[in-house]
This record gives sequence, structure tokens and C-alpha cells, in this order.
Amino acid sequence: MNPQLELAARLRDAYPPDLPGGWPPAPGWWIALGIALALLALALRRAAPAWRHWRLRRRLLAALERAATAAEISQLLRTAVLARFPQHGAAGLQGAGWIAFLEARDRAPGRFAALGEALAESPYRAPRAGEDVAPLRAAVRGWLREAV
Repeated sequence: MNPQLELAARLRDAYPPDLPGGWPPAPGWWIALGIALALLALALRRAAPAWRHWRLRRRLLAALERAATAAEISQLLRTAVLARFPQHGAAGLQGAGWIAFLEARDRAPGRFAALGEALAESPYRAPRAGEDVAPLRAAVRGWLREAV
């Protein structure tokens, strides 16, 4: 008999091994998963303050659109400053000091120059009928978009 046929006859019952299964993954995949989870946790931790500021800004801008008087707008602006800059002691500022604080954190200088008096006095006076608050609302909207 031919030696090659004998070898082929012996290999007739041999089966190739099964393909490796997909689970459990190799150690390299576990390491890659760990690194990916660590990077995701780091990204979420760094993005959380930005998300809080974004939500605060969105909520304040919505409340600004509902404000009808200069006193409400001024109170809303104080709320925004206290929420965004709690460490600066802005709660006790009044008059020129309050306007200077707002101007120092504004990218557009002079935004409150013409409205400073109305902004500083509005919380302490009675609301006026037919008072035009559109310029004050526009100035505060711009300040909120840039500073908060």
C-alpha cells in the first residue's frame, strides 16, 4: 500500500479544533475596557460643572423672560451672581459697588453704564406703571450669557 494513502487513512478521523469562543475576552480587552471606563469617568467629572452652569444659565434666562418689572430683573441678577460667584461676597454690594462687580465680570464693557442707576435702585422702589424694562432685560440677558 502506498505510504501516503496510509497516512491519509489515519488522518480521516482527525477533526480540526473548535474555534475559540468569544467569552471570556482576552486580558487585553479587560485592560482596554478598564481604561475606557476610567476615561469616561474622568470626562464626566470634568463636564459636570459645565453642565451645572449651562442648566443654571438656561433656568435664569427663562426666568428673565418671565420677569415683568425692573425689581424682578434685579433680583434675578442677584440670584445669578450668588449662584455663580458665591465666594466673592456679592450679596452685600449695593449701588456703585454692585455695578462695578457686574462690570468686572462682563466681557462687554459699559453694558450697564446707562442702566446702572435703574438696576441699583429698582429693588428699593415701587414698580412704575408702563416702565420699559426691555433695555434692562437685554443687558441682563447678555450678561447672563457671558458671565454665567
